[in-house]
Amino acid sequence: MNNLNELRVFVQVAQTENFAGAARVLGMTTSAVSKAVQRLEAEIGAKLFTRTTRSVTLTVEGIRFLNGARQLLNDADALKEEFADSLAQPRGRLVISAPAVFGRVWLTERVLTFMCRYQEVDVELKFEDRQVDLGTEGIDIAIRIGALGDSANLMARKLFEDRTYTCVSPLYIERFGRPETLDDLAHHRGIHYRVQNTGLLFPFLFEDAGEVVRRTLDPVLIGNSVDALRQAAEKGIGIAQLPSFLALESFASGKLVEVLEHKRLNNFPYSIIYLNRQLVAPRVRAFVDFLIEQPPNFEELVS
Repeated sequence: MNNLNELRVFVQVAQTENFAGAARVLGMTTSAVSKAVQRLEAEIGAKLFTRTTRSVTLTVEGIRFLNGARQLLNDADALKEEFADSLAQPRGRLVISAPAVFGRVWLTERVLTFMCRYQEVDVELKFEDRQVDLGTEGIDIAIRIGALGDSANLMARKLFEDRTYTCVSPLYIERFGRPETLDDLAHHRGIHYRVQNTGLLFPFLFEDAGEVVRRTLDPVLIGNSVDALRQAAEKGIGIAQLPSFLALESFASGKLVEVLEHKRLNNFPYSIIYLNRQLVAPRVRAFVDFLIEQPPNFEELVS
């Protein structure tokens, strides 16, 4: 690429889907933005956008080119930071993805504290209950729950291990009884989480004789919001499994109680993931280290 600035213009147009909007963000004229894209298209020999009077959309080639352009720009920015005089001071934009409720309950406060410490870092928070693609979505860091699959382009560090609580309301126990064994669950009403990326129901997880055991109940309610599942359990709709940052709050209020505590899974992993690059931006390194320095302690938050 002869000019990284043309790549930056291209990426901004792809994000705003508008030449005028990209021009405002970049502090350029609309004509200059359009000419930069045209020069880039001529250089690579492919049309990157489909243009109409109302919109600008990526072509198939443009979508493929966008992924590589983002990677190249990220690497260039990391290289500049690596050799800048102010290397010890993280700076620039940090895009963070995390599950919605976890973000609300714990991560937001940690991000704000980090920003107070590193005032030259800007942050974009994306709280959503799905597994994001860091490379294609321009995300620097994500919090991932559960076992990690194999991915050569990702680095992972363990944030903490959480307990998984099997929860019912006192009202549910009055109506349907209390399960005492894992086999009893076959006769109870389930509240299940549906994984957005796969469409599959997330099973209940237990530990039995040192092994992780999975159970899927007969679902009376399925949702993709963990907070909604907790509300349903509090109303006596069925049995739900909840992370500690939701369950402990409901235990303290008396709205939920734990069942099958002798089969509780106590080491459900939460990990921090980021792209595996030769040069990791200082802002990424600093934020990962910052989170690991003081992992969550939800018992303290509830008490």
